[in-house]
Amino acid sequence: MKVMRELRPQVVIGYDPEGGYGHPDHQQVHSLVTEAVEVCGTQSYPRAGSPWEVSKFYWTVTGHEQLQSGLAAIDDIPAGWRLPAEGELPSVPENMITTSVDIRGVLGAKRDALRAHATQVTVAPSGSEYALSNDIAQPILLDEQYVLVRGELGADETGRETDLFSGVLSCAPHH
Repeated sequence: MKVMRELRPQVVIGYDPEGGYGHPDHQQVHSLVTEAVEVCGTQSYPRAGSPWEVSKFYWTVTGHEQLQSGLAAIDDIPAGWRLPAEGELPSVPENMITTSVDIRGVLGAKRDALRAHATQVTVAPSGSEYALSNDIAQPILLDEQYVLVRGELGADETGRETDLFSGVLSCAPHH
């Protein structure tokens, strides 16, 4: 909360209640970030800075259709990997997704970020798939998807946002 009041972010992204794929650390991050977003704008705490209201709060998710399309596009996987069983990878129904951001322009950076976690993630030689330590192949998706859980949707004609800052008034943080 102190950090949020100091930095005064307009947009905050966290995990969904399941922590993405059920990881306990991610579930704890969800709890802490959600609590910080909720209380940083309302409660006063000594040495925590003045209240700050976050404009938008999102959960990062994977849409079911995007996941299925990505899995269907997988041609070849490294030895020792396997494709997931139906329903084994987490996803949310399409009608829950409020925001979809095309990341094709930074796809190389996404791959590099995945590779930077080499003890937890392996990126296939193709650069199109990755696997966690369970060796279940997952597609490296071309859109990052989110659910807006706090704030106002700045949707376009498709009914979805394509920018996490859609509808957020531009303002510099006050220190």
